[in-house]
Amino acid sequence: MALGPIPNLWSQDFHFLDVGHGDCTIVDIPQRLTVIDINNCKTLGKESTEEIRRRYTPQHPDPILAPMYGKASQPSGGYGSLYRVLAEMAIAEQKLQAARDKLTNPIDYLKARFAGRSIFRYIQTHPDMDHMAGIHRLLEEGIGIENLWDTHHCIVKDEVAMLTGEVNHNIQDWHTYLRLRRSAQNPTVLRLTSGSEGDFWTADGIHVWLPFDNRHCQNPDANPNALSYVLFFRVGKCSVLLGGDATEDMWEEFYQKYKAGGFPKVNLLKASHHGRKSGYHREIIKAMNPDVTILSVGELKGKDDASASYERYSLKGCYSTVDHGDIIAKCWSDGDVWLRERDGDWFLKTFA
Repeated sequence: MALGPIPNLWSQDFHFLDVGHGDCTIVDIPQRLTVIDINNCKTLGKESTEEIRRRYTPQHPDPILAPMYGKASQPSGGYGSLYRVLAEMAIAEQKLQAARDKLTNPIDYLKARFAGRSIFRYIQTHPDMDHMAGIHRLLEEGIGIENLWDTHHCIVKDEVAMLTGEVNHNIQDWHTYLRLRRSAQNPTVLRLTSGSEGDFWTADGIHVWLPFDNRHCQNPDANPNALSYVLFFRVGKCSVLLGGDATEDMWEEFYQKYKAGGFPKVNLLKASHHGRKSGYHREIIKAMNPDVTILSVGELKGKDDASASYERYSLKGCYSTVDHGDIIAKCWSDGDVWLRERDGDWFLKTFA
């Protein structure tokens, strides 16, 4: 007999969208819808493209060498082997196109799932274009932003490269972001640092862990990732940590500052920097002992991929948007985390 949740429990949904090379997380807080970063480009990064292609291509995809080398690197000649390899290469390309086709446009997602709701807080974790692509269209579509969380910085972008197409970024997104962050009101702009408390976000169980301060605010060449927000959410007894694009150095400083007092148990972790090693800190991940880790995969080279390390310290596993598409996490106030895919099927339920 299947039992539902205990009636006095409550939950909060975290939507980790499959946007390809970029990031977008939606937190469905009643009356205060929260969106963290956006990317509506619907493009896979080069490395993600190659990773998907490698999954489905034969070991020796070169049609000239294929007749001489089978999958197990054993001699095997003939046209049959050649045709088989070509057929598998065609299937790999179909799988790759299917992965592109299923990418989610977060603006369409917001209009479909949260129709009529404005964004109470839009959090720009840091000023990288793959985390703000689509912010111009967001406003064009009439989805309002009441509060903008930004960081102190003076970083500039190469606007000529955007205009000429040298880089695949829309200059309108950059200009819209600059206009929003200079706003005196509508939206209200907040630039928060570690430990900041205030109306609404403290009541909503949101705690700012990083950045510690504004040390990079006068450096136009600062690494945008070194500015990134890291946010800790409390949902009753359930804890959710969103790592942004925080760097390993940021985590090391955080670890050294707080290791004496220990770190809270984390039920759901969204890995920093899409699961790259550049955002991975072994000691702090081990100490927080997450039940579940989510990777919003953008562009990972094998040598940069820390997913195996996250898997090692995640009690109930590590799950990627490149494999599951949009992942909706229902975080229960007793500490349980349930994960479902875009089609509504649950694929994981933890029990605290």
